[in-house]
Amino acid sequence: MRDRDLRIAASEIEKMKTTKSFEDFRESWENFLMRLEKVWEVNERKYKKDQSFQNWVSPYRKLRKKDPLLIFLKQARNAEMHSISSSVEKPLKILVKDTSGRGFALDSISTRLEKGVFTINIETRDGFAEGKAELVPTSPEVIRIKNRDKWYNPPWSHLKNRIDDLHPIYIAELGLAFYAAFVEELGRKYGENI
Repeated sequence: MRDRDLRIAASEIEKMKTTKSFEDFRESWENFLMRLEKVWEVNERKYKKDQSFQNWVSPYRKLRKKDPLLIFLKQARNAEMHSISSSVEKPLKILVKDTSGRGFALDSISTRLEKGVFTINIETRDGFAEGKAELVPTSPEVIRIKNRDKWYNPPWSHLKNRIDDLHPIYIAELGLAFYAAFVEELGRKYGENI
């Protein structure tokens, strides 16, 4: 990749792939978002007075306003920079097992964390004499974000193709591919080594 910010964004994806810590993962995700948006901003500022660039970049601008993935990436970056909410999380999943072998019908389940004690309340019609709960390992995922009093859902499509995987690495790779193509076409159009 010729663009410095694209290279750094790509390296943040590689860090996300190898880290074992969710905090390190989240930091790489945030750095990725910052660099990806910078790719757009730097190139737009560089050519802002060039009318041929304005005409050429117009379809990209429209995509950034309409494509669910591109909107989400931009708004995730804004949320990470300007608010206290995150755009990724690692959800808590709990597996509840009946160890008596009888089975049971689950009516409701609730959890509470108080003074370092995690409590699971289970309501069943059948009673729950013997059981255990296990924390199930999960993967990070992008989540709904709020930015300037507007909610943005995780993207379910990009360039009219359905997105079935909301893992941040997959979302990041799609975004990186889009902006890499943008920079490549820009380089061909203006004959520069960007």
